[in-house]
Amino acid sequence: MLASAVLMLGALAWGQDRIRTAAGIGYTGEIEDVTESGLRIKVGSLRRVVPFSEIASVSSGEYPKLKEAEDLYEQAVGGDTEAMAKAAKIYDAIPTKRAPAWLRTIVQWRMYSVYAASGQVQKALDAYLAMAKQSPKLVADLTLPGPAPDRHEANRKMLTQVEKALESAGNAPYADALRNFRVSLQLLEGDPKEILEGGLLDKPLASTDPAVRQSAMFKKMELLMTVGRDQEAAKWLDRIRTSEPNANPAEMAYWSGRVLEKEKKPIEAALAFMRLPILYARMNPQRTADALWRAGKALEAAEAPKNEAAVVYQEAVSDYAGTQGAERARRELARLGAE
Repeated sequence: MLASAVLMLGALAWGQDRIRTAAGIGYTGEIEDVTESGLRIKVGSLRRVVPFSEIASVSSGEYPKLKEAEDLYEQAVGGDTEAMAKAAKIYDAIPTKRAPAWLRTIVQWRMYSVYAASGQVQKALDAYLAMAKQSPKLVADLTLPGPAPDRHEANRKMLTQVEKALESAGNAPYADALRNFRVSLQLLEGDPKEILEGGLLDKPLASTDPAVRQSAMFKKMELLMTVGRDQEAAKWLDRIRTSEPNANPAEMAYWSGRVLEKEKKPIEAALAFMRLPILYARMNPQRTADALWRAGKALEAAEAPKNEAAVVYQEAVSDYAGTQGAERARRELARLGAE
């Protein structure tokens, strides 16, 4: 009889769902649905909606792989990148085509975080829009990752997606986030002169959020350099230096190098560019690789020994493979080797 009771309890546990909150509170019962505010779970004769912002983990006897993925995800949140990769594979393998809406939403929610953290912007946007359609409040607190500057085709595709989504978004909780993401895409894919003159940067430049404001300031710096307004760019950099003492030091070093480049001060430019690989190597690998390439060009312009420039180019190729800066440096090495 005791053995039968144990088996019955095990069967009951197998069929139950469980939600654990960040505060350590557990709800065991049957997850019935996903609502705009969270997951609705029936516990005995009571029903409760647990807000997404409070959910730490979800498990289900019917979907045992979900608990495995959630456990790994918790490790990943603590900084375990290997656990993040393993969690992503398990989430991706959970059969959601005929699964209940709540399970599809949880998987999309977790995978969104994986995509955003790993820079898979297109997949992150797809998951974001799918969740927004199912549960608008779920995405209200999520931040879309920044689009990649060198993925023009993907950016244009996403811009079309966002425009279409905004047509039906109205005053949805996520509408402002989508509009901001659209601006990010427009800044990358639009005409620099039109952006500068059309006021597209006005709102982010006036933002009270330092991260948003500083990002817009550096974007304006880039646009000014792109259209050849070099003196104005130099003054704008001074303004950033004065008004934003906590601005990203790697970006400050990079744009200082760009200004010095234009001012025909190659040694000073090379020193500014080299601050990135020496002090801020992993802040932005794309930017660091470009800085190394520019440092090598500056050394050549200063008529330094060719082997000094070659060492800098080689560092870009060896340490930042796959970046545009590394590819440019590789071409410079081939040129120097042919001479």
